[in-house]
Amino acid sequence: MFVGREKELQYLKDNYSKDASNIIILYGHRGVGKTSLVRRFAEGKCAAYLTCRDCSEKEQLFIWNEEFNFGINEADLSYETLFNRVSYEGEGKKLLIIDEFQAAVKNSDNFLVMLMRYVKEMDEKVMVLLVCSSICYVENSFVDKVGALALNISGYYKVSELTFADLVSYFGGYDIFSCVKLYSIFGGMPSYWTKISPKLSVKDNIERCILHPDSVLHNEGLNIVSQELRELNVYSTILNCLANGKNKLNELHVHTGYSRAKISVYIKNLMERELVTKVFSFDNASTANSKKGVYRIQNRFLQFYFRFMYNKLSLLTVYGPKKFYETCVEPYIDAYYQENLRFVAYEYMDISNQMGLLPFKATKIGEWVGKNGSIDVILQNDDWDTICCYCNWNKDVITKDDFDNFASIADDARIHPDYFYIISKGAFSDELLEYQKNDSRLHLIDLKSF
Repeated sequence: MFVGREKELQYLKDNYSKDASNIIILYGHRGVGKTSLVRRFAEGKCAAYLTCRDCSEKEQLFIWNEEFNFGINEADLSYETLFNRVSYEGEGKKLLIIDEFQAAVKNSDNFLVMLMRYVKEMDEKVMVLLVCSSICYVENSFVDKVGALALNISGYYKVSELTFADLVSYFGGYDIFSCVKLYSIFGGMPSYWTKISPKLSVKDNIERCILHPDSVLHNEGLNIVSQELRELNVYSTILNCLANGKNKLNELHVHTGYSRAKISVYIKNLMERELVTKVFSFDNASTANSKKGVYRIQNRFLQFYFRFMYNKLSLLTVYGPKKFYETCVEPYIDAYYQENLRFVAYEYMDISNQMGLLPFKATKIGEWVGKNGSIDVILQNDDWDTICCYCNWNKDVITKDDFDNFASIADDARIHPDYFYIISKGAFSDELLEYQKNDSRLHLIDLKSF
Protein backbone atom coordinates (compact mmCIF):
# COMPACT_ATOMS: atom_id res chain seq x y z
CA MET A 1 0.00 0.00 0.00
CA PHE A 2 1.33 3.42 -0.99
CA VAL A 3 0.95 6.10 1.72
CA GLY A 4 2.18 9.65 2.16
CA ARG A 5 4.66 11.29 -0.22
CA GLU A 6 2.32 14.10 -1.27
CA LYS A 7 5.13 16.69 -1.11
CA GLU A 8 7.55 14.46 -2.99
CA LEU A 9 5.05 13.72 -5.74
CA GLN A 10 4.18 17.40 -6.07
CA TYR A 11 7.86 18.31 -6.39
CA LEU A 12 8.32 15.76 -9.17
CA LYS A 13 5.12 16.84 -10.93
CA ASP A 14 6.18 20.50 -10.83
CA ASN A 15 9.53 19.67 -12.44
CA TYR A 16 7.99 17.34 -15.00
CA SER A 17 5.54 20.05 -16.08
CA LYS A 18 8.32 22.50 -16.93
CA ASP A 19 8.66 23.24 -20.63
CA ALA A 20 12.31 22.20 -20.74
CA SER A 21 14.48 19.15 -20.25
CA ASN A 22 15.81 18.74 -16.74
CA ILE A 23 17.81 16.40 -14.52
CA ILE A 24 16.74 15.80 -10.93
CA ILE A 25 18.62 13.84 -8.25
CA LEU A 26 16.33 11.93 -5.89
CA TYR A 27 18.13 10.40 -2.93
CA GLY A 28 17.52 8.79 0.45
CA HIS A 29 18.31 5.75 2.55
CA ARG A 30 17.95 2.28 1.09
CA GLY A 31 14.45 1.07 1.93
CA VAL A 32 12.95 4.53 2.47
CA GLY A 33 10.58 4.06 -0.48
CA LYS A 34 12.28 5.79 -3.41
CA THR A 35 11.42 3.00 -5.86
CA SER A 36 7.75 3.00 -4.87
CA LEU A 37 7.73 6.78 -5.21
CA VAL A 38 9.19 6.85 -8.73
CA ARG A 39 6.93 4.01 -9.82
CA ARG A 40 3.89 5.93 -8.62
CA PHE A 41 5.16 9.10 -10.32
CA ALA A 42 5.87 7.24 -13.58
CA GLU A 43 2.35 5.85 -13.88
CA GLY A 44 0.76 6.97 -17.15
CA LYS A 45 3.90 8.73 -18.34
CA CYS A 46 6.20 8.07 -21.28
CA ALA A 47 8.85 6.48 -19.11
CA ALA A 48 11.93 4.24 -19.27
CA TYR A 49 13.79 2.70 -16.33
CA LEU A 50 17.45 1.67 -15.95
CA THR A 51 19.23 0.25 -12.89
CA CYS A 52 22.97 0.74 -12.48
CA ARG A 53 25.20 -2.00 -11.07
CA ASP A 54 28.44 -1.55 -9.21
CA CYS A 55 30.62 -2.93 -11.99
CA SER A 56 32.95 -1.67 -14.70
CA GLU A 57 31.68 0.67 -17.41
CA LYS A 58 32.12 -2.05 -20.02
CA GLU A 59 30.18 -4.58 -17.98
CA GLN A 60 27.35 -2.14 -17.27
CA LEU A 61 26.96 -1.39 -20.95
CA PHE A 62 27.03 -5.08 -21.79
CA ILE A 63 24.34 -5.83 -19.15
CA TRP A 64 21.98 -3.10 -20.35
CA ASN A 65 22.49 -4.12 -23.99
CA GLU A 66 21.51 -7.70 -23.14
CA GLU A 67 18.79 -6.76 -20.65
CA PHE A 68 16.83 -4.61 -23.11
CA ASN A 69 17.81 -6.34 -26.37
CA PHE A 70 19.23 -3.14 -27.81
CA GLY A 71 21.20 -5.15 -30.36
CA ILE A 72 24.28 -2.92 -30.31
CA ASN A 73 27.48 -4.57 -31.49
CA GLU A 74 29.85 -5.02 -28.58
CA ALA A 75 32.56 -3.02 -30.37
CA ASP A 76 30.15 -0.08 -30.69
CA LEU A 77 28.90 -0.10 -27.10
CA SER A 78 29.10 3.24 -25.33
CA TYR A 79 26.81 5.28 -23.14
CA GLU A 80 26.16 7.48 -26.15
CA THR A 81 24.98 4.63 -28.38
CA LEU A 82 23.04 3.04 -25.54
CA PHE A 83 21.11 6.14 -24.44
CA ASN A 84 20.04 6.68 -28.04
CA ARG A 85 18.47 3.20 -28.05
CA VAL A 86 16.40 3.69 -24.89
CA SER A 87 12.77 2.97 -25.72
CA TYR A 88 9.88 5.02 -24.33
CA GLU A 89 6.24 3.98 -24.56
CA GLY A 90 3.49 6.57 -24.57
CA GLU A 91 3.14 10.24 -25.40
CA GLY A 92 4.12 13.43 -23.65
CA LYS A 93 7.34 14.54 -22.06
CA LYS A 94 9.74 11.64 -21.70
CA LEU A 95 10.83 10.40 -18.28
CA LEU A 96 14.11 8.52 -17.88
CA ILE A 97 14.67 6.97 -14.45
CA ILE A 98 18.21 5.79 -13.66
CA ASP A 99 18.35 3.98 -10.32
CA GLU A 100 21.51 3.83 -8.17
CA PHE A 101 23.18 6.20 -10.62
CA GLN A 102 26.14 6.70 -8.27
CA ALA A 103 27.44 3.24 -9.26
CA ALA A 104 27.79 4.37 -12.89
CA VAL A 105 29.37 7.71 -11.93
CA LYS A 106 31.91 6.04 -9.65
CA ASN A 107 32.99 3.59 -12.32
CA SER A 108 32.94 5.80 -15.38
CA ASP A 109 34.09 9.29 -16.30
CA ASN A 110 31.82 9.17 -19.37
CA PHE A 111 28.44 8.40 -17.84
CA LEU A 112 27.33 11.90 -16.87
CA VAL A 113 28.98 13.54 -19.89
CA MET A 114 27.10 11.26 -22.30
CA LEU A 115 23.85 11.53 -20.34
CA MET A 116 23.92 15.32 -20.42
CA ARG A 117 24.79 15.35 -24.10
CA TYR A 118 21.88 12.98 -24.74
CA VAL A 119 19.48 15.27 -22.87
CA LYS A 120 20.77 18.38 -24.67
CA GLU A 121 20.62 16.88 -28.16
CA MET A 122 17.21 15.20 -27.89
CA ASP A 123 14.56 16.64 -30.20
CA GLU A 124 11.95 16.11 -27.48
CA LYS A 125 11.89 17.25 -23.88
CA VAL A 126 12.98 14.73 -21.27
CA MET A 127 13.09 14.65 -17.50
CA VAL A 128 15.84 12.49 -16.05
CA LEU A 129 15.50 11.17 -12.50
CA LEU A 130 18.82 10.09 -11.04
CA VAL A 131 18.02 7.97 -7.98
CA CYS A 132 20.58 7.25 -5.25
CA SER A 133 20.56 5.27 -1.98
CA SER A 134 23.61 7.00 -0.52
CA ILE A 135 22.88 10.26 1.29
CA CYS A 136 26.57 10.73 2.06
CA TYR A 137 27.55 10.40 -1.62
CA VAL A 138 25.09 13.01 -2.85
CA GLU A 139 25.68 15.50 -0.05
CA ASN A 140 29.43 15.09 0.46
CA SER A 141 31.06 13.51 -2.60
CA PHE A 142 29.04 14.05 -5.77
CA VAL A 143 30.01 17.64 -6.59
CA ASP A 144 33.71 16.97 -5.91
CA LYS A 145 33.53 13.89 -8.13
CA VAL A 146 31.84 15.46 -11.17
CA GLY A 147 32.98 19.09 -10.85
CA ALA A 148 31.35 21.57 -13.23
CA LEU A 149 28.99 18.89 -14.56
CA ALA A 150 26.98 19.33 -11.35
CA LEU A 151 25.83 22.71 -12.70
CA ASN A 152 23.60 20.81 -15.12
CA ILE A 153 21.57 19.29 -12.29
CA SER A 154 18.24 21.09 -12.03
CA GLY A 155 17.37 20.01 -8.50
CA TYR A 156 18.07 17.74 -5.55
CA TYR A 157 15.39 16.13 -3.40
CA LYS A 158 16.02 14.05 -0.30
CA VAL A 159 13.38 11.41 0.40
CA SER A 160 13.00 11.25 4.16
CA GLU A 161 11.45 8.52 6.26
CA LEU A 162 7.67 8.39 6.39
CA THR A 163 5.99 9.87 9.45
CA PHE A 164 4.23 8.29 12.40
CA ALA A 165 0.94 9.51 10.91
CA ASP A 166 1.78 7.62 7.71
CA LEU A 167 2.43 4.47 9.75
CA VAL A 168 -0.93 4.80 11.49
CA SER A 169 -2.60 5.07 8.07
CA TYR A 170 -0.65 2.11 6.75
CA PHE A 171 -1.52 -0.16 9.69
CA GLY A 172 -5.19 0.66 10.08
CA GLY A 173 -5.84 -2.52 12.07
CA TYR A 174 -3.44 -1.70 14.92
CA ASP A 175 -4.31 0.44 17.93
CA ILE A 176 -2.30 3.57 18.61
CA PHE A 177 -0.12 1.87 21.23
CA SER A 178 0.92 -0.85 18.79
CA CYS A 179 1.70 1.83 16.21
CA VAL A 180 4.02 3.60 18.67
CA LYS A 181 5.78 0.29 19.28
CA LEU A 182 6.18 -0.39 15.56
CA TYR A 183 7.45 3.14 14.90
CA SER A 184 9.97 2.80 17.74
CA ILE A 185 11.43 -0.31 16.13
CA PHE A 186 10.93 0.02 12.39
CA GLY A 187 10.93 3.81 12.07
CA GLY A 188 9.50 5.36 8.92
CA MET A 189 11.01 2.80 6.54
CA PRO A 190 8.24 1.31 4.35
CA SER A 191 10.52 -1.53 3.21
CA TYR A 192 10.41 -2.77 6.81
CA TRP A 193 6.68 -2.19 7.13
CA THR A 194 6.00 -4.61 4.30
CA LYS A 195 7.57 -7.42 6.36
CA ILE A 196 5.10 -6.92 9.22
CA SER A 197 1.99 -9.09 9.41
CA PRO A 198 -0.99 -7.06 10.69
CA LYS A 199 -2.56 -10.33 11.81
CA LEU A 200 0.15 -10.77 14.46
CA SER A 201 0.91 -8.82 17.63
CA VAL A 202 3.95 -6.54 17.77
CA LYS A 203 5.69 -9.13 19.96
CA ASP A 204 5.03 -11.91 17.44
CA ASN A 205 6.24 -9.71 14.59
CA ILE A 206 9.49 -8.98 16.43
CA GLU A 207 10.06 -12.69 16.93
CA ARG A 208 9.12 -13.57 13.35
CA CYS A 209 10.64 -10.63 11.42
CA ILE A 210 13.78 -9.84 13.42
CA LEU A 211 14.74 -12.46 16.00
CA HIS A 212 14.22 -15.58 13.88
CA PRO A 213 17.56 -16.52 12.27
CA ASP A 214 15.96 -17.04 8.87
CA SER A 215 14.06 -13.74 8.84
CA VAL A 216 14.98 -11.11 6.27
CA LEU A 217 15.70 -8.50 8.95
CA HIS A 218 17.77 -10.70 11.26
CA ASN A 219 21.08 -9.25 10.04
CA GLU A 220 19.71 -5.90 8.89
CA GLY A 221 21.43 -4.02 11.70
CA LEU A 222 24.88 -4.97 10.46
CA ASN A 223 23.78 -4.59 6.83
CA ILE A 224 22.87 -0.94 7.47
CA VAL A 225 26.35 -0.23 8.83
CA SER A 226 28.34 -2.25 6.30
CA GLN A 227 26.48 -0.87 3.27
CA GLU A 228 28.82 2.11 2.97
CA LEU A 229 31.30 1.82 5.85
CA ARG A 230 34.46 -0.20 6.27
CA GLU A 231 36.05 -1.13 9.61
CA LEU A 232 32.81 -2.61 10.85
CA ASN A 233 34.46 -3.56 14.13
CA VAL A 234 35.04 0.08 15.12
CA TYR A 235 31.61 1.31 14.05
CA SER A 236 29.86 -1.59 15.78
CA THR A 237 31.80 -0.89 18.98
CA ILE A 238 30.70 2.76 18.97
CA LEU A 239 27.09 1.96 18.09
CA ASN A 240 26.87 -0.68 20.81
CA CYS A 241 28.10 1.89 23.33
CA LEU A 242 25.60 4.51 22.17
CA ALA A 243 22.70 2.06 22.25
CA ASN A 244 23.50 1.12 25.82
CA GLY A 245 23.88 4.50 27.46
CA LYS A 246 27.46 5.57 26.77
CA ASN A 247 26.57 8.57 24.67
CA LYS A 248 29.16 11.23 25.53
CA LEU A 249 32.57 11.54 23.93
CA ASN A 250 34.47 10.94 27.16
CA GLU A 251 32.34 7.90 28.04
CA LEU A 252 33.10 6.41 24.63
CA HIS A 253 36.80 7.14 25.10
CA VAL A 254 36.99 5.53 28.55
CA HIS A 255 35.03 2.44 27.57
CA THR A 256 36.56 1.71 24.16
CA GLY A 257 40.13 2.90 24.72
CA TYR A 258 39.96 4.69 21.35
CA SER A 259 41.37 8.21 21.27
CA ARG A 260 38.88 11.07 21.31
CA ALA A 261 40.16 12.15 17.89
CA LYS A 262 39.53 8.70 16.44
CA ILE A 263 36.04 8.51 17.93
CA SER A 264 35.22 11.95 16.55
CA VAL A 265 36.18 10.87 13.02
CA TYR A 266 34.06 7.73 13.14
CA ILE A 267 31.13 9.55 14.73
CA LYS A 268 31.34 12.14 11.95
CA ASN A 269 31.09 9.37 9.34
CA LEU A 270 28.04 7.93 11.08
CA MET A 271 26.45 11.36 11.26
CA GLU A 272 27.06 12.02 7.55
CA ARG A 273 25.08 8.87 6.83
CA GLU A 274 22.35 9.95 9.24
CA LEU A 275 22.84 6.88 11.41
CA VAL A 276 23.85 8.94 14.45
CA THR A 277 22.92 12.47 15.51
CA LYS A 278 24.35 14.85 18.06
CA VAL A 279 21.73 16.17 20.46
CA PHE A 280 22.04 19.76 21.66
CA SER A 281 19.77 21.09 24.37
CA PHE A 282 17.43 23.96 23.49
CA ASP A 283 19.63 26.90 22.63
CA ASN A 284 18.39 29.48 25.14
CA ALA A 285 18.04 27.04 28.06
CA SER A 286 20.51 26.70 30.90
CA THR A 287 23.54 24.51 30.33
CA ALA A 288 24.21 24.15 34.06
CA ASN A 289 22.25 20.93 34.51
CA SER A 290 22.21 19.75 30.92
CA LYS A 291 24.10 16.95 29.25
CA LYS A 292 26.43 18.49 26.69
CA GLY A 293 27.26 16.90 23.37
CA VAL A 294 25.08 13.79 23.68
CA TYR A 295 25.16 11.37 20.73
CA ARG A 296 22.13 9.31 19.82
CA ILE A 297 21.50 6.58 17.25
CA GLN A 298 19.20 8.21 14.72
CA ASN A 299 18.10 5.12 12.81
CA ARG A 300 15.33 3.42 14.82
CA PHE A 301 16.00 -0.11 13.58
CA LEU A 302 19.71 0.26 14.21
CA GLN A 303 18.97 1.45 17.74
CA PHE A 304 16.78 -1.61 18.41
CA TYR A 305 19.36 -3.99 16.95
CA PHE A 306 22.23 -2.71 19.07
CA ARG A 307 20.11 -2.28 22.19
CA PHE A 308 18.66 -5.77 22.25
CA MET A 309 20.46 -8.11 19.84
CA TYR A 310 24.08 -7.29 19.09
CA ASN A 311 25.48 -7.94 22.55
CA LYS A 312 23.28 -11.00 23.14
CA LEU A 313 23.60 -12.93 19.87
CA SER A 314 24.92 -16.00 21.71
CA LEU A 315 21.82 -16.11 23.88
CA LEU A 316 19.59 -15.58 20.86
CA THR A 317 21.12 -18.69 19.26
CA VAL A 318 20.75 -20.74 22.44
CA TYR A 319 17.28 -19.56 23.48
CA GLY A 320 15.54 -19.16 20.12
CA PRO A 321 13.26 -16.20 19.28
CA LYS A 322 10.43 -16.80 21.78
CA LYS A 323 12.49 -17.40 24.94
CA PHE A 324 14.97 -14.68 23.92
CA TYR A 325 12.16 -12.13 23.64
CA GLU A 326 10.71 -13.12 27.00
CA THR A 327 14.12 -13.07 28.71
CA CYS A 328 16.18 -10.37 26.98
CA VAL A 329 13.66 -8.02 25.36
CA GLU A 330 10.35 -7.97 27.21
CA PRO A 331 11.67 -6.81 30.62
CA TYR A 332 13.32 -3.76 29.02
CA ILE A 333 11.20 -2.91 26.00
CA ASP A 334 8.89 -0.44 27.75
CA ALA A 335 11.87 1.72 28.71
CA TYR A 336 12.80 1.67 25.03
CA TYR A 337 9.28 2.74 24.03
CA GLN A 338 9.44 5.54 26.60
CA GLU A 339 12.59 6.90 24.93
CA ASN A 340 11.06 6.75 21.48
CA LEU A 341 7.70 8.25 22.39
CA ARG A 342 9.45 11.63 22.20
CA PHE A 343 9.64 11.29 18.41
CA VAL A 344 5.89 10.73 18.18
CA ALA A 345 5.31 13.68 20.51
CA TYR A 346 7.66 15.87 18.45
CA GLU A 347 5.68 15.10 15.30
CA TYR A 348 2.35 15.67 17.06
CA MET A 349 3.41 19.03 18.46
CA ASP A 350 4.99 20.11 15.18
CA ILE A 351 1.84 19.28 13.18
CA SER A 352 -0.33 20.98 15.82
CA ASN A 353 1.86 24.06 15.47
CA GLN A 354 1.61 24.06 11.68
CA MET A 355 -2.19 23.73 11.91
CA GLY A 356 -2.49 26.60 14.39
CA LEU A 357 -3.78 24.37 17.19
CA LEU A 358 -1.31 25.56 19.84
CA PRO A 359 -1.73 28.68 22.00
CA PHE A 360 0.80 30.51 19.82
CA LYS A 361 2.72 30.00 16.59
CA ALA A 362 6.13 28.58 17.49
CA THR A 363 9.21 29.38 15.42
CA LYS A 364 11.63 27.02 17.21
CA ILE A 365 11.28 23.42 18.31
CA GLY A 366 13.75 21.21 20.14
CA GLU A 367 14.40 19.35 23.41
CA TRP A 368 16.42 19.69 26.60
CA VAL A 369 18.54 16.76 27.81
CA GLY A 370 19.18 17.09 31.52
CA LYS A 371 21.21 15.20 34.07
CA ASN A 372 18.18 14.62 36.31
CA GLY A 373 15.43 14.52 33.72
CA SER A 374 14.70 15.84 30.25
CA ILE A 375 12.09 17.91 28.44
CA ASP A 376 10.96 15.84 25.47
CA VAL A 377 9.77 18.71 23.27
CA ILE A 378 10.14 22.49 23.65
CA LEU A 379 8.42 25.01 21.39
CA GLN A 380 9.03 28.74 21.48
CA ASN A 381 8.13 31.81 19.43
CA ASP A 382 10.12 34.98 18.82
CA ASP A 383 8.62 36.56 21.95
CA TRP A 384 9.95 33.67 24.04
CA ASP A 385 6.49 32.26 24.76
CA THR A 386 7.29 28.65 25.60
CA ILE A 387 5.64 25.22 25.65
CA CYS A 388 7.26 22.30 27.47
CA CYS A 389 5.97 18.89 26.49
CA TYR A 390 6.58 15.68 28.47
CA CYS A 391 5.86 12.09 27.48
CA ASN A 392 4.77 9.13 29.56
CA TRP A 393 4.70 5.54 28.45
CA ASN A 394 5.41 3.54 31.60
CA LYS A 395 3.32 5.04 34.41
CA ASP A 396 -0.27 3.81 34.66
CA VAL A 397 -1.41 7.09 36.18
CA ILE A 398 0.13 10.57 35.98
CA THR A 399 -0.36 12.47 39.23
CA LYS A 400 -0.05 16.03 40.45
CA ASP A 401 3.35 15.05 41.92
CA ASP A 402 4.46 13.98 38.45
CA PHE A 403 3.45 17.35 37.07
CA ASP A 404 5.38 19.10 39.86
CA ASN A 405 8.41 16.99 38.92
CA PHE A 406 8.05 18.02 35.27
CA ALA A 407 7.92 21.66 36.37
CA SER A 408 11.10 21.20 38.42
CA ILE A 409 12.91 19.90 35.32
CA ALA A 410 11.96 23.13 33.56
CA ASP A 411 13.37 25.03 36.54
CA ASP A 412 16.65 23.09 36.16
CA ALA A 413 16.74 24.19 32.52
CA ARG A 414 15.92 27.74 33.62
CA ILE A 415 13.05 27.73 31.20
CA HIS A 416 9.84 29.48 32.20
CA PRO A 417 7.02 27.64 30.39
CA ASP A 418 3.84 29.46 29.57
CA TYR A 419 2.22 26.10 28.90
CA PHE A 420 2.80 22.48 29.85
CA TYR A 421 1.68 19.58 27.64
CA ILE A 422 1.71 16.01 28.94
CA ILE A 423 1.21 13.23 26.41
CA SER A 424 0.50 9.99 28.24
CA LYS A 425 -0.26 6.37 27.53
CA GLY A 426 -1.52 6.07 31.09
CA ALA A 427 -4.46 7.85 32.71
CA PHE A 428 -4.44 11.14 34.63
CA SER A 429 -5.30 11.20 38.31
CA ASP A 430 -8.51 12.91 39.48
CA GLU A 431 -6.39 15.39 41.42
CA LEU A 432 -4.44 16.37 38.30
CA LEU A 433 -7.62 16.64 36.21
CA GLU A 434 -9.12 18.91 38.85
CA TYR A 435 -5.93 20.97 38.96
CA GLN A 436 -6.08 21.37 35.16
CA LYS A 437 -9.48 23.07 35.45
CA ASN A 438 -7.87 25.92 37.39
CA ASP A 439 -4.57 26.12 35.51
CA SER A 440 -4.90 27.12 31.87
CA ARG A 441 -1.21 26.39 31.34
CA LEU A 442 -1.73 22.65 31.61
CA HIS A 443 -2.84 20.50 28.66
CA LEU A 444 -3.34 16.77 29.28
CA ILE A 445 -3.38 14.62 26.15
CA ASP A 446 -4.36 10.96 26.14
CA LEU A 447 -2.24 9.06 23.62
CA LYS A 448 -5.39 7.18 22.59
CA SER A 449 -6.80 10.45 21.22
CA PHE A 450 -4.10 10.71 18.53
